[in-house]
Amino acid sequence: MTLADDVVTTTVDDALFRDDHVLVMVGSEVMLLSPVTSEIVAACAGGLSRVALGQHLERKFGAPPEGTTVEEQTDLLVRSLTDVGVVSVTSAVERTE
Repeated sequence: MTLADDVVTTTVDDALFRDDHVLVMVGSEVMLLSPVTSEIVAACAGGLSRVALGQHLERKFGAPPEGTTVEEQTDLLVRSLTDVGVVSVTSAVERTE
């Protein structure tokens, strides 16, 4: 099993959607997300694999900058959102145990 099998799930306490941005609350922290990270919050509300998330983001926003891959960009975004508690990642191994 690979990182691609991991499931990303939104874990915010509250969210306010406005146009293409989301204002989220995680604990006592409030954050205004960019359009791309806002899309991740919306898309992962019910859980979504990293592969499906990357494909979704590429369809919505186009190809990543030259020299990077969809997988690299998706991983970077997911890690940054995980670090601040906006999403959680469940590995395929954890789901099968």
